[in-house]
Amino acid sequence: MALTLTVPNAGFAATCNAALIPTASMARLDYDPFAFTRPLEQITFEVESRANAACEVEFVLLDQTRTAVSSTTIGSSGVQVGFIASTGDATLVPTAVPGTWRASLQPGTRTRLAIQAIVTQDAVASAGEHVTPLTLELRDVGALATTVTPMLVSVVLAVVPRAQMNIVGAIATFGQGQGIAQVDFGVLASNATRRVFLQIRADTIARLTIDSANAGRLLPEGNLRGMDSIAYSAALSGVPVDLTQHWERIVDPPRTLAGTSLPLDISLGALGQHLAGKYSDTLTIVLSAL
Repeated sequence: MALTLTVPNAGFAATCNAALIPTASMARLDYDPFAFTRPLEQITFEVESRANAACEVEFVLLDQTRTAVSSTTIGSSGVQVGFIASTGDATLVPTAVPGTWRASLQPGTRTRLAIQAIVTQDAVASAGEHVTPLTLELRDVGALATTVTPMLVSVVLAVVPRAQMNIVGAIATFGQGQGIAQVDFGVLASNATRRVFLQIRADTIARLTIDSANAGRLLPEGNLRGMDSIAYSAALSGVPVDLTQHWERIVDPPRTLAGTSLPLDISLGALGQHLAGKYSDTLTIVLSAL
């Protein structure tokens, strides 16, 4: 005689009759590639349980190849965004499968849940908006596909136009106030030249301007000011800079944290007789994002 016993499974969870509330969601991260803080944003959604008992479901975040993802690169930006459970009406619990979370639902209720998107890998992305479309699916626990309408999720990286400059030897570093650099010729001598470097970086094309307070002339300081002057010239990367008027140039540095370095040469011509004293001029150099 055969005897068959059926033992109830204590871990059994009721099958959910649940659905995502139809909506489209967008996580917009305002991103500054030169800032020290990393932006984060919430992906919020609601699910409704129509079951008569508490049950569990899984939420899967899929890319366009229908691969579950816990992180993704946004468009062609090179910036990577990761996804983790966030605070809602119920707790999302990560599973062993990347990009898959589990939640317990109460019967006959609507539950608000959230996934947090945060930048996990920085890059100097070009200014503008970069978008990656994803899909959020609601599935029965362990299921390989959904039986309800999924939710479309757009992750948008909004990169602000930024341009920064530092002069080698200046007081300031990238992005920290105005840099003041001194080019000291010591005792003036004919045909003397001094070189500094303009270190620039930007996530877009930028305008570089140079203005001379004295239109390209060194004037004596103190009581002798206006009684004498010494002409000098400048060249940026070998290109003459007209100091007698406002000068500008469009630059497009590589999209890297290091950017590029441009040599600025300051040169004196042949010197004749001049009054003894200290001579100076002020160059105002500005880099601005376009």
